Amino acid sequence: MKTKLTERKFKCGAGIARKLFSRTACLGAAILICSSASAQNLFVSGNARLKNCRPPCGVIYRFSWDGGQSIFALGLNTPGDLAFDNAGNLFVVDYDGDELFGKAAVYKITPNGVQTAFASGLSYPSYLAVGNTGNVFVADYNHGIIYEYKPTGSRATFASGLHHPVGMAFNSAGNLFVVDNSIGNISQGRIYEYKPNGLRGTFAALEPADRPADLAFDSMGNLLMADLGGNIYRYDSPGVLRRHPRTTYGSVPNSAQSLACDSAGNLFVVDAGGVSGSGSATPNAIYKFTTQGARSMFASGQALSESFACLAFQPIPCCE
Repeated sequence: MKTKLTERKFKCGAGIARKLFSRTACLGAAILICSSASAQNLFVSGNARLKNCRPPCGVIYRFSWDGGQSIFALGLNTPGDLAFDNAGNLFVVDYDGDELFGKAAVYKITPNGVQTAFASGLSYPSYLAVGNTGNVFVADYNHGIIYEYKPTGSRATFASGLHHPVGMAFNSAGNLFVVDNSIGNISQGRIYEYKPNGLRGTFAALEPADRPADLAFDSMGNLLMADLGGNIYRYDSPGVLRRHPRTTYGSVPNSAQSLACDSAGNLFVVDAGGVSGSGSATPNAIYKFTTQGARSMFASGQALSESFACLAFQPIPCCE
């Protein structure tokens, strides 16, 4: 769901004058590219109604900045959370339709669309995140474990002792934030912060009525949390007088399920849809929030019987 883009080093041509010119050109190009949301594509997991495909037909959609829609990847079953590494490879969790008993896998899709199995034998992993080193972190919802996969696919246990971990996101310092669901009156939900060495601290306690789903950081370093009740909450970055005060950033009509911010600071939210209190159907949709909090519908799955699950922005290709 949902990781802040890392800074890239620029390697330009040799020679003092050439270096200065090239670095200036590269920096100028990077500023133009990285400051514009039009350079980013939005990738969304979901299902589509396709010919010669027996449902569920899992796909990855690709949206351009202006809402242009295409299918990037086919052949999945019920894809869920997804995240990019710095090289532009896309990792996606896919379920076999039997979510109660697990049987899920993580697939890797290269920028040119080549799809391979990255990890298997998982028990209902919910969300994933990719660190700056390229390691992939997967939350096992049923067992309360966070696994860490190296780019080669080898697995280690990064954290355990959680109840039902869901959304994960990395901050600019490389610390992993995880939201853990509560279990009735037994355990209160919390957002935990993990150092790269696995040391854990409590970032914030949740409200008893919270139904957390996903996490993302905005351009100011504030942590955003999607709630299945429809609200998006914002936790202020460290340094304010109160410790991580929470405010309501915005809401969607039904159920906030996945979050992602583009390079311009706009927030995109998947509304899982459902049935409203009046009995009328609420369509599955993607909403866009500007930096001022103004909401508009970016895409709706109603017309073509599509469904959207989770989203992630493609890294911006800056100068190398």
